[in-house]
Amino acid sequence: MADRQGITPYLTVNRADEAITFYEAAFGFVETGPRLEDNQGNIIHTELKLDESSIMLAEEMPKFGNKGPKSLRGTSVRINLQVEDAHGIASRAQTAGAKLEAPITDQFYGHRSGRLIDPFGHVWIISQEIEKLTNEEIKRRTDDYFSEQEKTES
Repeated sequence: MADRQGITPYLTVNRADEAITFYEAAFGFVETGPRLEDNQGNIIHTELKLDESSIMLAEEMPKFGNKGPKSLRGTSVRINLQVEDAHGIASRAQTAGAKLEAPITDQFYGHRSGRLIDPFGHVWIISQEIEKLTNEEIKRRTDDYFSEQEKTES
């Protein structure tokens, strides 16, 4: 059986060395490697860990089909980072160079969350649980939220 099971995001970035520095400063990741480089010194693979979570990271290599969000002019993927202090982490990430896309606010589904875009184009949802809700309660609140949205749009 494999040592690793589950899902690990693999981020492609332009300037991988700067991205590693950013993720360490912004979110507290620690590079655990192995750091593999090509003949030009480009980082073609490394791993960063934060508590029990990890991400893998590599430099853009368009000839192999590896392009980051900036080259693609956007991303459909959002990375959800569950933390104990959403405001603190968002502030730390902004200081490190992230742009706030949606402010950290209390949400109807029981979390305090917001969105950041890192300097490499990846979107991060910073989320802190503030209420323990059942699935039924989340569904009811979701229905109420969207009903209210429809009223204000009319």
